Amino acid sequence: MTAADLVARLAARHSKDVFVAECKMGESWGRGARTLDAWAMRKSWSPWTTVGYEVKVGRSDFLRDEKWHEYLPATHEFYFVCPRKLIQPEELPADVGLLWTAGQRLHVKRKAVRRTPDPERLARLMAYVLMSRTQIVADMWAANTEPPIDRWRRWLLEEDGERYIGHMVGHRLAERLRAAQRAQQAAERKAAGYERIEQRLSELGLDPGQPLAAADLQARLEGNGHLRALRTVARLTEQAADIARRAAE
Repeated sequence: MTAADLVARLAARHSKDVFVAECKMGESWGRGARTLDAWAMRKSWSPWTTVGYEVKVGRSDFLRDEKWHEYLPATHEFYFVCPRKLIQPEELPADVGLLWTAGQRLHVKRKAVRRTPDPERLARLMAYVLMSRTQIVADMWAANTEPPIDRWRRWLLEEDGERYIGHMVGHRLAERLRAAQRAQQAAERKAAGYERIEQRLSELGLDPGQPLAAADLQARLEGNGHLRALRTVARLTEQAADIARRAAE
């Protein structure tokens, strides 16, 4: 997993917000300005919130990094983003949040505490975003309409989409299991019906494996007084055939 992979997941997480990868905290020229791995501004006034992200994919990089403290005053919330268990919550200040990977999504391991940013630092960051990373459009509504394909992609990446798909798959599997159980029960009833037929035929002195001509069968049954038993066999045969038809439907 690379830093670019994590930034892409952050972009999907903020698909409805203002999102800037590699966001500088001041002038876009020179070497003095620090750069956030990602920055987002939620499209909401209640409350207005900016979020800074520092991405880590290696343990040594996290332990060596001493500059991330400078990012805190420029945002309302600040998060570290890393593969699962790379960074533990207790290794961070109490007001810093932590996101771990969870499949194709990001999981909030610890929520960041909202703070009031330094006005000057926030203004310089916002000025960079406005001057260097923003395109002014004539139609605000058209520019903020999410294409259907992107909306569905985001829905699938979010937890609700994953939960819904899991529910539907589980429901379909349960239906197939119940159908298989019903078919098995029907087959068992069918087999039991044929066993009863064979038993009755044996009681009449007939071998199901050695069929007789109709005239011979009638003569044998009339001679033994088993016509009533024959009617029972016929009824059982009809019942077995009916069970077989229903199982096939």
